[in-house]
Amino acid sequence: MKTNKFFASHPVFTKKEFIAFQKQAGSANLMSISALLHYHEKVGNILHIRRGLYASIPISSESNIFQVNPYLIAGRIAADSVLAYHTALDAQGFAYSVFHKYSFITKQAIRPFEFQGIYYQPIKKRSDYGIVTINREGLDIKVTSLERTFVDLLDHPEYGGGWSEIWSSFALIPLLNIDQIIEYAFLLNNATLVAKIGFFLEQHRGKFLVSKQQLSLLQSKKPLHKHYLERDKRTSGQLVKKWNLIVPEYILKQQWEESNEVF
Repeated sequence: MKTNKFFASHPVFTKKEFIAFQKQAGSANLMSISALLHYHEKVGNILHIRRGLYASIPISSESNIFQVNPYLIAGRIAADSVLAYHTALDAQGFAYSVFHKYSFITKQAIRPFEFQGIYYQPIKKRSDYGIVTINREGLDIKVTSLERTFVDLLDHPEYGGGWSEIWSSFALIPLLNIDQIIEYAFLLNNATLVAKIGFFLEQHRGKFLVSKQQLSLLQSKKPLHKHYLERDKRTSGQLVKKWNLIVPEYILKQQWEESNEVF
């Protein structure tokens, strides 16, 4: 009965959490605990996601058709897991499109994997800044704040589905703390990234209430020489002198159909 209560309150759980629960209940035999997990999996009470990670199956559902909440998988696969990039936008209700790829940051050595048609992508990156907590099915999971997500996606658009998706998703955000964006950008110490942030915020100055002082602060950290907005592709484009940034024409004109972006 106690085990069933644990399953009911833990829609996704780790073996470590189950062991801690069993020890608290008076059972410290690791072999018997493993056998108990195997039994509940066999009778359809739980679903084995990957090594050390399980999902509880509600009484009203069948194990062969039950879909596990992907936010909980990505958010609880490791103790330090944080939903990030496009997944962070999606989790907070600001993703323009629905993807079948979920990104999370962690310092743990976790390989990408697929489960129930969803691809899970671990990314090693600092997780000590700009983290907020959201609740899904009674469990708390960590996610990068909108301000940090904004910066991270401009830094790595490949994790956001490309510029069309990023631009469209940012348009859904009603408010951003510009000072937090600047603070995090300076913390990363990347002149090209600062220029990209300045370029975008200037284009959306009215929407996000960006002040002249904030733009000037970003300008003070811009590159000394010309940098490409798409640094990997080095796509030709127009030089935006204010930011020393070479911006592709399709981004300047927001003609996304010409970019052939896929995700």
